[in-house]
Amino acid sequence: MIEKSIQSSRGTVYYWTNEMIPHQRYAIVFCHGLTADHTLFDKQVEYLADEYKLITWDFPLHGKSRPYDKFTYANVNKELLSILNQENIEKIILVGQSAGGFIAQSFVQEYADKVIGFIGIGTTPFGKVYYKKSELFWIKHYSTIAKLYPYSYYCKASAKASSLTEEARGNMYKTLSILGKKDMLKAASAVYGEFLKIEDEVQFKCPVLITYGEYDNTGYVRKYNNSWAEKTGYPMKIISNASHNANYDNFEEFNDMLISFIQSNL
Repeated sequence: MIEKSIQSSRGTVYYWTNEMIPHQRYAIVFCHGLTADHTLFDKQVEYLADEYKLITWDFPLHGKSRPYDKFTYANVNKELLSILNQENIEKIILVGQSAGGFIAQSFVQEYADKVIGFIGIGTTPFGKVYYKKSELFWIKHYSTIAKLYPYSYYCKASAKASSLTEEARGNMYKTLSILGKKDMLKAASAVYGEFLKIEDEVQFKCPVLITYGEYDNTGYVRKYNNSWAEKTGYPMKIISNASHNANYDNFEEFNDMLISFIQSNL
């Protein structure tokens, strides 16, 4: 994978990609979760890079894509569109983990014609219809609560809560340590603040697959995913022996699931 970047008045955004695979008409774009970075998808890159055009990125306020001004989902969409234009990519499959699923859904809302597939990993749907006000309390006050903890403790606890395997926990702990407490709080406030503004559910015009880890106990992820699948009829699969970062915990099962999704729908 080759490191590249795009620039705007808001900041520099970094991404990683391989060469376009002959005869492939689309790219797979991976969107990491809150306070993670592009390395969350290292196991997918290792498995897929020889056969598919891939893009991983540190979306704004994360990883190398700091500092960044005027964070909004609309501005993040502009950055991703700039990446696609720079790579001459017309169509994409979006894979969004946790808050990366928010970024992906926002892009679908604005640029639906570019998206030919969506896979959510431990994310939750847009649309106030799914959420009770009491359940949104922890999202609204996440940064306030997180600020109370010593950051070393927060990093260890978050890594343990989000991942099942030692390797996956190590990845998350390293990412959080590099990010630092100040930027972690800034990212959380920005990402969740934007999410709380969303009123309408996404009307997908492409194939959708909802997934989450068997042992994902993050918030109400299980409840929201089950409701999402039940309301829409979208297929849902539970990734065995995995927690919130399910694509890293059980990458073999997730990779097979991803390939099956592509072969069945595209």
